[in-house]
Amino acid sequence: MKSVKSIYVVEDDPISSFVIKLALQQHPAFDEAVEFKNGQVAVDHLLKNEANGNLPELILLDINMPVMDGWDFLDKFSEMGVSKDIPVVMLTSSINPNDIEKANAHELVKGFLSKPLNKEKLDEVLRLV
Repeated sequence: MKSVKSIYVVEDDPISSFVIKLALQQHPAFDEAVEFKNGQVAVDHLLKNEANGNLPELILLDINMPVMDGWDFLDKFSEMGVSKDIPVVMLTSSINPNDIEKANAHELVKGFLSKPLNKEKLDEVLRLV
């Protein structure tokens, strides 16, 4: 079975974040999850850690967040030119068809999943990345 050792969870809602981290802990293929409350904090962390190669293997990204939303995060992340290929999976409560279309068209986004996260959706993440 494929495994993912390091995951960034970019999610502002504490309940959603708790559910996501719990699902990751209970799935045997996922290890360490680091939580960020918005896209800006995640970008700052990526910039700080790129030099030492301490980058995640996967980013689970919400769309609607304060400070920097998921779309702005993707723009900044694209501009960074990170040396490692890090797949992004949108994990959101949005059912807006425009969000789904925009996510599917973005080169960094490997999937679009609706909350809440569960074992079946994590199995799908493994197939996507």
